[in-house]
This record gives sequence, structure tokens and C-alpha cells, in this order.
Amino acid sequence: MKKRTVLFFLAILLAGCASAQENDEQTKWVNSEQEAMEDGIRYENITKDDILDKIDLNGEKVVVFRFGDSEGEGICLAHIKRENGKYQWYRDLSYVIVKSDHPETESAEASSPFITPKGSKYTLYTGAAARLNGTFETDDGLYLEPVVDQKTGMYYQIVQDSD
Repeated sequence: MKKRTVLFFLAILLAGCASAQENDEQTKWVNSEQEAMEDGIRYENITKDDILDKIDLNGEKVVVFRFGDSEGEGICLAHIKRENGKYQWYRDLSYVIVKSDHPETESAEASSPFITPKGSKYTLYTGAAARLNGTFETDDGLYLEPVVDQKTGMYYQIVQDSD
């Protein structure tokens, strides 16, 4: 657990200036979920191929996507919020670099707790698949087999918090 915490903070430092969206910088409200996805893709400066998964978490939609910059690569998520018949792409997690080709930067694992717009608590686990022996350990001591993005060699898993 201490190792994961140290790696998490190292990954945050490597993330540099990438930060979570502020309320005044959010994407706009649009008429459909598809439009919200397209708006989010533009906002994050990614492509449709970078969308790894669209997951329904008890009626709330999250989009898992990969990103890359000069420091390395990572996996993040955004919510598709729905309110009054309108939709919005909303990311409240910072980018965390978990895989890098820089010789002085070690690949990392990260656990990023998040709360959905309706208040449900989850944790996004990400890391470099090369570090796996088929499973990874959650903060609660569970061993799970994550989803692996074959293109980048990174993994992710969303786990609902027990409290």
C-alpha cells in the first residue's frame, strides 16, 4: 500500500501542468450523449480511438480514455452528465502519467478515487500492464484482473468503494 501511495504521488508530479477541469472551463451542455462525447474528445485533444470504454455505473455514464503528452501516457475518465435533457462531458480527475519511455521515469500504478455526479464513490486503478502478473492489488487488498489496452500496454479497472 505504501509503495502504491509513493508511486501515486510520483505520478502526480510527472503529470506536470495537467489538472482537472475548473467549473468555468467545462465543456458546454449539448442535446445528445453523442454530442457530449464529440465535445469531450475535442476538449481533451484526443481521438475516437482513444476512447477505451463507456461504462454504466448504476445509471451514470463514465468514459474511460487514454491520453498522451511529452511526459508519457495515462488513462483517465470523464462523466457524461445528464441534466434537464442536456448532456455534458465532465472530467474531475487530473491526468496521471503511468507509462513513460523516458529513462529517468519509471512506469507507475495509480489509484484515483472519484465521486459520480449523483454521489457514488468509486476508484479508478491504472498502471502499466508490464508490471502485472495477471492481477493487481486494490487499496482494500483485493486482487483483480484489470482490462488491458493492448495498443498502449496500460490497464484500468473501476471498483466501487465499500463505504
